[in-house]
Amino acid sequence: MDERLPQFLHKPVQILWFDAQEFILVVSTIFVAVIVGGYLGWSLLGVLLLFIPWKRTKPRGFIPHLAWRWGLLTLPRYPGPTQTRFCE
Repeated sequence: MDERLPQFLHKPVQILWFDAQEFILVVSTIFVAVIVGGYLGWSLLGVLLLFIPWKRTKPRGFIPHLAWRWGLLTLPRYPGPTQTRFCE
């Protein structure tokens, strides 16, 4: 009998129906939208409603890697985002 192994060792942390990265994004966007208010606040919420389904089509860990690509975050033991060649 073959037993299939899961792709990940554990399920992602889920708060309500969002994973941890989405939840942080939702809470911070709502916080900023309430402070800013007006059309800009509503547009932030609209962008959030478009971003969440798009993000769910990407693999887990997409947001930290996107921040790394933009130079906003350094990942341990990873080369910089502008480095094209390296020796292992």
